[in-house]
Amino acid sequence: MLLQPDESVCPLLLRLASPDDDGFFRQLFAANHSYFANSGLPEVMVQQLLHQQFQLQQQSYQQQTPKPEFYLLTLQQQPVGRLILARHPDYLHITDLALLPVYSGRGLGSELMTALQQYAQQQQLGLQLRVEQQNDGALQFYLRHGFQLQSQNGNHLQLCWQ
Repeated sequence: MLLQPDESVCPLLLRLASPDDDGFFRQLFAANHSYFANSGLPEVMVQQLLHQQFQLQQQSYQQQTPKPEFYLLTLQQQPVGRLILARHPDYLHITDLALLPVYSGRGLGSELMTALQQYAQQQQLGLQLRVEQQNDGALQFYLRHGFQLQSQNGNHLQLCWQ
């Protein structure tokens, strides 16, 4: 396993994901893309859109990230989120970090980010990620955790932490 946060600092546990976790990852995707459910479309179409968008996201992650490591995040043995990391020679790329909305705003993401930063520091690695420019909540989260703008490509910002 790549990393495991100190439970006294971060109550989230991480384990490498297995194919059995795919159902939860689909639920997580749907919960974080509720605009489909609120679109007024028939439920069948909403489910089709969610399925297609989830598949496209997974394909995109596989294409843009060499050898990604998928982690299931659990809290008190309940799945609550996902972390996707890719190791590069000089840095870890955070491909995805997502929590169920009910767990957002509780400090869990901050605790996980602190654990990731401590791990990266111990390994003498930086952290990098891409975030959509219009995703202000995520952008502010990363800026609060010391990430800095490295570049912009279209509507995506490349952020890094050293």
